[in-house]
Amino acid sequence: MKSLSPYSKYKEDFFYKLNYKFQKNLKILDIGCGDGGDTKIFITKYKLKTFGIDIFQHQEIRKINNLAFKIGGIYDIPFKENVFDYVYLHDVLHHIDEKKQSFMKHKKALRELKRVCKDNGVIVIVEANRYNPLFYPHMVLINKHNHFTQIYFQKLIKSVFKNITMRNFESHVYPSKFHIIWKFYEMFMEKISPRRFRAYNVAIIKNTK
Repeated sequence: MKSLSPYSKYKEDFFYKLNYKFQKNLKILDIGCGDGGDTKIFITKYKLKTFGIDIFQHQEIRKINNLAFKIGGIYDIPFKENVFDYVYLHDVLHHIDEKKQSFMKHKKALRELKRVCKDNGVIVIVEANRYNPLFYPHMVLINKHNHFTQIYFQKLIKSVFKNITMRNFESHVYPSKFHIIWKFYEMFMEKISPRRFRAYNVAIIKNTK
């Protein structure tokens, strides 16, 4: 049996911990779908009718079968109102106004998600945590990602939506060598560390008009 790559292991673990049961044959919009890492899982594992948008088309996206892709941004999503059963956003919000981090621009983006999602549809928003011990030096200081704090993330989501379930968990791409040691670190973070330091903050939102 072929072993999974570190990236594939991460994706498998990520969706396991996301712990959301998507219903097959429904429509999902993956906003800022990037290289299609999550998009492929929606198609192959969850059997969803999958649409994706990004501000440019990555080479990998062109290789994904059964994906309806459009060039588009989050402030003006190129679909009509009430189209999708699910709207999904993974590590996108902190990029859209990364230098100024305008609360009003972030709210504007969230209202677009609300517009294209069906009434009683579900919006899933995942954002990396700024003060996670692994993300902070690697992604924030070195790669200049201005991740949200947990407090800001929750304040932002609650400013637009009402029916929200908040979650958080730990998940990273770990090198294959000593993988089991990294998993022990992950268990420690999830069981003992304060929630505000965990790697990902998640909002599961029931969309009501």
